[in-house]
Amino acid sequence: MIEIRPATEADLPSVARLFGAAFVEDAMLRWPLPADATVEDVTMNFAIVLDAYSSLDAIWVTSDLAGAAVWLPPAAAERFLEIEVPTRDLIRPLTDDGGARYDVFWDWLGGHLPEEPCWFLDILAVEAAARGKGYGRRLIEHGLSRAHGEGLPAFLETSRPENVPLYERFGFHVVDAPAAPQGGPTIWFMQADPPSRA
Repeated sequence: MIEIRPATEADLPSVARLFGAAFVEDAMLRWPLPADATVEDVTMNFAIVLDAYSSLDAIWVTSDLAGAAVWLPPAAAERFLEIEVPTRDLIRPLTDDGGARYDVFWDWLGGHLPEEPCWFLDILAVEAAARGKGYGRRLIEHGLSRAHGEGLPAFLETSRPENVPLYERFGFHVVDAPAAPQGGPTIWFMQADPPSRA
C-alpha cells in the first residue's frame, strides 16, 4: 500500500531534488531557464518554490519519498500569482536574461487558471525507479478525492504531450492547448470535473 502524507519541512530538500531530476528536461523549466541549466539549477528553482508553498498544506509525499505532488487548495490556487511572484527575485540569478522569460511565462500560465474555485495540481513527480508502480496514480487520486469531495474541479497544466492521455485516464480533459508567448512551449491545460458535473 502506497501511503500519502503531508510533507514536513525536513522532507522539502528531498522533494526539491525529486522535482529537479524529474523536470530538468521539461519544457516548462527548459524554456524560462538557460539552455544549459543543470539538475542542481532546477532543484534550486523548486527549493525556492516549495519554500513559498510550505505553509499552504499543499505538498504531499509518499511515505518513502519516492513520489510527491503539490496540490494547491482553492484558496491558494486563487492566489497563485500572489504566492508565486515573490519567488522570482530569488530565481532570477538562475536565469540568463534577468528573469524576463520566466516572468512572461509564469504570468501567462497564472492567467490560465480557472476563475472558479478549483484544486490545482501544480507539480507531480515520481522517482525514475518507482515509475509504473502506482505512485503517480495514488498522488493524483489523493488530490482528486479532495477536490471532488468538495464538489470542485481539479486543474493542471503539462508541457508533455505524452502526459495528456495519462491524465485523461483520471477524468481530466483538455480545455486549451496554446503555445506560450514569445516562442514558449505548448502547454496543455486540463480539468477534471467532479462526478456530478462530468
